Amino acid sequence: MMMESLITATIVDIRPAEFTLLFESEDRCNAFITDPQRALSLYDRAVQLPALKILHKERQQSGQWLATLTCRSPQENKQCYWQLKLCRPHEETPESAATLPRRHLYDWSEKARQTRLTWLRQHTGHTLNQIATTRLQAEKLQSHLEGFIGSVEVPVGIAGPLLINGWRAKGIFYAPLATSEGALVASVSRGASAITHSGGATARVTGQRMMRSPRFEFPSVRDALAFCAWAEDYFTDISDIVRQHSRFARLTSLTPRIIGNAVHLTFTYHTADAAGQNMTTTCTWQACRWILAHLPLALTPQRYILESNLSSDKKSSWSSFAQGRGTQVIAEATLTAAACRSRLRIEPAQLVGAFQGFCEGSVAAGMTGVNINTANVIAAMFTALGQDIACSHESSLSQLQMRLTPEGNVYCSMTLPALVIGTVGGGTTLPDQAECLQMLGCQGANGSERLAEIIASFCLALDISTLSALASDEFAKSHERLGRQRRTAPPGRRGGDPLHRCFQHARYTAAWGEQPPAHIAPMRWQGNQDSILTALSSHSATLPVGLFAYRLQREDGTQVAALLKHKPPTDAITQLLHSLAAGCTPELAELLARLLPASEFSHAREREMALITQSDPAFTRHVPTLYGTYEEGQQSVIIEELLGEEVLLNSLSSGVRWQQPQIDAALRGIADIHALWYRRHDDLQTTFCHIDFPSVDTINSMVPLWQAIAAFSHRTAPQLFTTSLLHHWLDCAENSAAQWRELATLPRTLVHNDFSPRNIALRREDSRLCCWDWELATLHVPQRDLAELLTWTLDERTTLQTLLHHVAFHRSQLATRLGTAIDAGEWYRGFCLALRDFGLRRLSFYLMLHHVKPRPWFPALLRTWGHLVELSQQRI
Repeated sequence: MMMESLITATIVDIRPAEFTLLFESEDRCNAFITDPQRALSLYDRAVQLPALKILHKERQQSGQWLATLTCRSPQENKQCYWQLKLCRPHEETPESAATLPRRHLYDWSEKARQTRLTWLRQHTGHTLNQIATTRLQAEKLQSHLEGFIGSVEVPVGIAGPLLINGWRAKGIFYAPLATSEGALVASVSRGASAITHSGGATARVTGQRMMRSPRFEFPSVRDALAFCAWAEDYFTDISDIVRQHSRFARLTSLTPRIIGNAVHLTFTYHTADAAGQNMTTTCTWQACRWILAHLPLALTPQRYILESNLSSDKKSSWSSFAQGRGTQVIAEATLTAAACRSRLRIEPAQLVGAFQGFCEGSVAAGMTGVNINTANVIAAMFTALGQDIACSHESSLSQLQMRLTPEGNVYCSMTLPALVIGTVGGGTTLPDQAECLQMLGCQGANGSERLAEIIASFCLALDISTLSALASDEFAKSHERLGRQRRTAPPGRRGGDPLHRCFQHARYTAAWGEQPPAHIAPMRWQGNQDSILTALSSHSATLPVGLFAYRLQREDGTQVAALLKHKPPTDAITQLLHSLAAGCTPELAELLARLLPASEFSHAREREMALITQSDPAFTRHVPTLYGTYEEGQQSVIIEELLGEEVLLNSLSSGVRWQQPQIDAALRGIADIHALWYRRHDDLQTTFCHIDFPSVDTINSMVPLWQAIAAFSHRTAPQLFTTSLLHHWLDCAENSAAQWRELATLPRTLVHNDFSPRNIALRREDSRLCCWDWELATLHVPQRDLAELLTWTLDERTTLQTLLHHVAFHRSQLATRLGTAIDAGEWYRGFCLALRDFGLRRLSFYLMLHHVKPRPWFPALLRTWGHLVELSQQRI
């Protein structure tokens, strides 16, 4: 066949039933289709195809024509497909294509990182913006990786608290878990709670060793045996070589294993606080070089390799389980029957029975050891703490034990024989991982045994919790609730609004009427941007937690803008405060755990539900109009007026400062409420059961917490928590019991106790105070609200004259409403005491919050408090 009679084409795309070809012209395309006998010239090859028909054709800018073709039957399509596929040449990368320099991996500069990113973006067609965003400095990663381009962020959750009574780890601990698996942190925390309420876990490290196993091959078994004897005889010399090349590695034994004519010589080391893989590799290599140089000529091995795999490095093996590798550690606990029932929702015998069933399955599967879910804690903590993640599977080798005690409790233990960890070197020097180690008190020398005890204890906690969930049929339910991602329908959208039933079944006030709304529609609303507890404590519940705006329509057609408030319960707030303290130091978390039940944060939601039902005009004219309440089980909902046109609403987030007229207006309004319960201490506490006035002993018990927060704040942020401020704070703490005893002798009343621009505004029509969020209200001197408001609204330039004006104005307003004089000296003394109490009992929590999640408004607030304390001392 002559090439001139062929029609030239190029293959663009080949599919099983469609073939796209590029022709020089439309005439050429049509000629090929109309003459089935005409052959194609494809890449200088003549190809005879079955009869084709055109599905689509179009002209290209080059003047060529693109045609998509198909055959008339499936069989012909298959034949055509393979003819074209085999005809198409292999694509080769052009030699001129842009590539990275051959040794780019070994350039740790920021310029090299950007070069790699630019090349990858061009090569892949993706922006890579997320991975390129990193806080890590390329120049500091030389010992960590090559070819650095960026970092991947893994969310870290805090599990705990867990009480550990270890040899090195003592106290309350929270474990950082880097994971994307829902329900894991919650499950570990549940197990930790059961252990803690049973007296805690006991943990001990029983050994530490790291191995390398080089292989020496000889002509015969006789030579192999002779080599073993020679190595044993020269053990001291080999140990000296190891000491020359490491300050930390100590050679403890040489163990030969003969397989045929080869000797696998296991070097066993103690590596102090390092995991030791790199350290032992270097030491073993140097030792082997010495061995090869000093062996008698008659014992020269035929072959030698540094590692024969007998050490099981980064592999799960029976040898590691039986003999140990890395750190060997045991954690144990005795779960009380009460803890099993209240924390794990299971009977002790049921838990042990489930464990026996797991042992049965483990043996049948041929597993090495028995555990429920150890790998989850190992992987999550390894990632967060800068450990070698490739060692997670060998480190997850474990043996769980459970048995019933004669007292009906459950003895549990977790043995980890191959926990490969370190607290120096490697990933422990990365900034985020170093912070997590610092949080546990494990960074640096003398930290590895403490870390091992912590990890083993949290592994035990997870296995206890997971097994309990399986035994009580809660495992799948918890993963359904916490571990699955869902698209949740916003209020009023498809899927229904779960909050609608609150409106349908609420108890309504006279301000609304007897009938529920005829129509309910969600509103676009930015919300109260300054609410702290709600924003930080929101969690999944039967009903959504937070603030939600609605437009309600009555039966008569009138419409009202309403706010539905579903505040977090006490346990959610407690968990938040625990996490704040744990984010500072374990010691703070331990102190806080003991004191929270007596704090003003307990029963916050219940307290507000009771207080807002007051009907006295002195109270109702200064709060949002209450439309109704809804209570069901643990759910408590408030339906009230939606504020929108008030002056200085959300002033904290908007940056608008309060001036003297606005401060006076707020004090004028709060004086109405203070007068309502003034000197009626017993009546107030009888009417509202969650209104409390702490005892002197309670205040005294909090002093160590306040001192610890001050020391931590001054140590970590000396520019914020200055030496001068530290002295004021410690003076307040040392004298707090005596000052509280003095406060108890002064006239007290119902105070808002969170009286700041976050929770107050002024009515536009008459500058009347409107204050909300009464969950922290308490019995205190009225000056407590004055002290908080002034700390929030004044600044460090405030003069003594301005301060005295506000103090006197509040006193005069309250005296007018009471119809009696108030001693000015006693009133000022009460203000000074209240100011110091506000600092200790409220700013202490803000200090922890600011450390964990910095707040832009807090530095100025703290400076103002210190300034007001100094000013007030001039008149005490």
